[in-house]
Amino acid sequence: MSVNQSIPMITLDPGISDTKIIWRVIPLKPELLLMPPEVVEVTRDSIDFYKARRIMTPSPENESWVEYGGTLYAVGFLAQNVYGERVSPKEIKSEWAIAKVLAAVGVMAQEEGLTNTFELALAVPLPYTEWKDKDRFERDVRVALSNFSFCDKPFQVALKIFVCIPEGGGHAMTRGTKLGGSVFSSQKIVSCMWGYRDISVIQFTKGVIEGHTEPLGFLEFVESVASRISGYGSRERLRTLLETIHSVGKDIKSKNFKNLALSRSSTRRTEEADLVAEAVSTCRQEYWRKVSKFLTTYISGDCDEIIIGGGACDYYRDDLKNFFAQRFPGCNISWAAGLEEDVRLTFGIDSKRKALCSRLTDAYGLSSYLLSHVTAATATATNGVKRE
Repeated sequence: MSVNQSIPMITLDPGISDTKIIWRVIPLKPELLLMPPEVVEVTRDSIDFYKARRIMTPSPENESWVEYGGTLYAVGFLAQNVYGERVSPKEIKSEWAIAKVLAAVGVMAQEEGLTNTFELALAVPLPYTEWKDKDRFERDVRVALSNFSFCDKPFQVALKIFVCIPEGGGHAMTRGTKLGGSVFSSQKIVSCMWGYRDISVIQFTKGVIEGHTEPLGFLEFVESVASRISGYGSRERLRTLLETIHSVGKDIKSKNFKNLALSRSSTRRTEEADLVAEAVSTCRQEYWRKVSKFLTTYISGDCDEIIIGGGACDYYRDDLKNFFAQRFPGCNISWAAGLEEDVRLTFGIDSKRKALCSRLTDAYGLSSYLLSHVTAATATATNGVKRE
């Protein structure tokens, strides 16, 4: 396969903080797209009304609607900002993932100048509990891709290659490549993904996968803080609270939370900042106790390597280092499979958005694995033609 020729590839992580998309039309030039996680079913009349009152046409990722199976869905920014949809942490990720895949395909096709008929390689990570139903998901997404429309433009996309692995699998595939297949298959490797909604522990024992997922992601910490202060019931306020907590890290001082105070009174603002700092300090410890108990319960004591990744791991990095040193002293610890710097350089992520690197490493590792899979399949097909 030429470095400039391949079937288009999309890796899509249908998270509830953001939908993270990496596409490759030029194989060695991955492109990153982040979309709001919302998806909502809409009517034809509502889409027509939206189109009639817009003054100019936004970029495709900010104006995504898809239709398949006779139903219309607004996706991402359109669902969130025009239709007022808010994602529910309790919904399963695969529930809306098909609409997200179709939107990603449509955006990629428009941005890259693709025709409306082409073949596609697709990779999607899912929580371990949902991954077990991957065959049904593949069937449904294959049917949807074969006949859908994006912003009223029809598409017929043939799903040529499909890869679905548990969350944390992108890290594991990366480590498997670095270690070599024989070494990886002979060891007990644990991949832990600490995300916004869930924590997943996936164990690879001689190539056999088993795992556990719980809704114990960073959102629980943020919501516990929000429950102790006033004015943070909306998604926007909760997101601001999350970003502030993450940026402050262990430097939990009142002055660092003044931006969260809502009162106009300077005295009251200081009091509010004090309350936030106190809530964050208390909830941080309580949440860590829950997480450390989870990790102790589901990570095998005789594992050879632990890969830790996800957006929350950066915030608790020092706690995790101490935890693993005490509980798993003989185990090799891999931070996001060593991919954080690769992600930063590949997508030009600046220091202010450092936390984004941790959130993208699993999808990036899976995208690289998909590339190698497509390369191998193309080479096999080409060699087969030559032999004939």
